[in-house]
Amino acid sequence: PIDGHNIQELIQTFQIAKKMGKPVIIHTQTTKGKGYEIAEGTGKEHWHGVSAFDIKTGKPHKSNKVKNATTIFSEKLLELAREDDKVVGVTAAMPSGTGLSGAIEEFPNRFWDVAIAEQHAVTSMGPLAKEGFKPFCAIYSTFLQRGYDQVIHDIALMNIGVVFAIDRAGIVGEDGETHQGAFDISYLRAIPNLTLFAPYNETTMKLAMEFAKDFPTPCAFRYPRGAFIAQDGPSVSFELGKSHLIEKGKEILLVGYGNGVGRAIETAKLINKKVSILDLRFVKPLDKDMLLELAKDHKYWFVFSDSVKIGGVGSALGEFLQEQSITDIRIVSFEYEDCFIAHGNTAQIEESLGLTPPQLATKINHFIGEK
Repeated sequence: PIDGHNIQELIQTFQIAKKMGKPVIIHTQTTKGKGYEIAEGTGKEHWHGVSAFDIKTGKPHKSNKVKNATTIFSEKLLELAREDDKVVGVTAAMPSGTGLSGAIEEFPNRFWDVAIAEQHAVTSMGPLAKEGFKPFCAIYSTFLQRGYDQVIHDIALMNIGVVFAIDRAGIVGEDGETHQGAFDISYLRAIPNLTLFAPYNETTMKLAMEFAKDFPTPCAFRYPRGAFIAQDGPSVSFELGKSHLIEKGKEILLVGYGNGVGRAIETAKLINKKVSILDLRFVKPLDKDMLLELAKDHKYWFVFSDSVKIGGVGSALGEFLQEQSITDIRIVSFEYEDCFIAHGNTAQIEESLGLTPPQLATKINHFIGEK
C-alpha cells in the first residue's frame, strides 16, 4: 500500500490511475487520528464521536449533565452480567457508542464486537439463545435496519429470546442525517413474535432491562441518544402488555412512549386543563384493558413518541380503536411526518419540527378549543 498521509505520493498515484481508463483500486495505509498524537493509532474507538474536550490532555470537559441513557444501559448490563453468567451480548463496531465497552473488557468471552457487520451480530445471537444464554444485541436504531432480514428469519421466526437494545432512538443531533433513529417502531412492529417496549427514565430503563433479561421470546426496547427528558423517580415493574397511568385527569389523554413520556409530562404543565398522562410502555402488545377504560371518558388522545408517524404508535392505537369499533375518539399524533430529518443540533431540529413542549401545548390547546 501507499502512504495515505503522503500528499505527493497520493497525487502521483491518482494521476496514474486516472490515465488507466478502467476501474482501479488504490490501496492506502493511514493512521487514525493522524496529526493529533493523543488520538493516533488503534484501540481508541471512543474518538469516533466526542463531546468538548481539553485539546492538551484529550480528556472531556467535566459536565454536570444527568446520566445519559447509554450509560444507564451499560451499568445495568454489567450488573446483570455479574449476577448471571448466561447474560451475553454483541455490538457492531460501536462498543463505546452502545455502552458495551465495559462488558467486553470485564467479560471478553461473553461480549463481542463483530465490527461493521450488523447482520452477523443479529444472527450470531440466535444459537446462543437456543443454547440457554440470554443475548443482548446492542445496535443503533438506524444500523439495525441493516440486519432486518436476520431479525425476521433468524430470531423472530425461530421465536428465540434475543433482546434488541436499540440505542439512538429518535433524533440524534450531530450524529448526522443518516443516523436518525426514526423507523424502528414501524419496521419492527410488523414482525410476528416480537415484543416492543420502551423506558422513559433511569428507573424504568433498569426495570425494562430486568424484564427483558427474563423474557423468553424475542423483544426490543428503545432509548435515546443522550439523557432522558423525564426526571428520574420511582415506578412499577414491567409486566407484559401493561401500561402505567402516571397522571389521572379528564377528557384529554397524553400517550407517551419511551422518551415521549418525558415530552408529554413537560407539555402537560403548559396545557390549560388537567390531563391524563399514560406511560404506554408496550406498543406491542398494547394494554387493551387500560385503553378501553380510558376510552370511556377521554375523547382526545395525543401521542408522543420519537418515531415516524406512519406505522408508529399512533397507528397502533388507531388500529386498536378500529378493531374495538370505537369511533368517538380523536387521535392526534406528534410523531415525525413523512420526511427525512435534517442533520443539526437536537434542540434546534425539534423546534423546527414543532416538537418542543410549548409548541405542542399550543397545538393541544388549539385542538381542545382553548386559547
